[in-house]
Amino acid sequence: MDRRIVAWAEISLVFLALYLSVPLAGLTIDRGLSLPSFPIALRLAGFAFLFVGFAGLAWCFSLFAGARGTPNPRLPPSRLVTSGPYAWTRNPIAGSHFLAVLGLAVVVGSPGAVLIVFLLGIPANLIVRIEERSLERRFGAQYLAYRESVPRWIPRPPRPQR
Repeated sequence: MDRRIVAWAEISLVFLALYLSVPLAGLTIDRGLSLPSFPIALRLAGFAFLFVGFAGLAWCFSLFAGARGTPNPRLPPSRLVTSGPYAWTRNPIAGSHFLAVLGLAVVVGSPGAVLIVFLLGIPANLIVRIEERSLERRFGAQYLAYRESVPRWIPRPPRPQR
């Protein structure tokens, strides 16, 4: 079987687990602590975060596919992807997942799930730092220049080339 298909399938299972486990764990926490659900207006607003997050993921995944790679670390793109959302932030996949899972947590009305989303930022930050060392080894000066010009987390419009 094609290694790319396997890599996409593996990472899809990881993402599915994330999108199922966070709301379910959050609702369990809410029930155990007798936390009230969010009001309906706030829950509806969660769809905006969910949409923006999924749109960002689709954009990133299409760029990875175009670079003959996957978001799976076992089969990354063969070239450094710096266009599209990667010109705004070095971690648009993580940021898009944050927005999408946060949106899902709000849609299901779970304060516990929202807390879990923010707590997941701790291991996500550690994983990103490991990934950055790997990118530096793979792409050297090209990655170092990219890292100096593009922020890690908070998106910023690309700076014009001088």
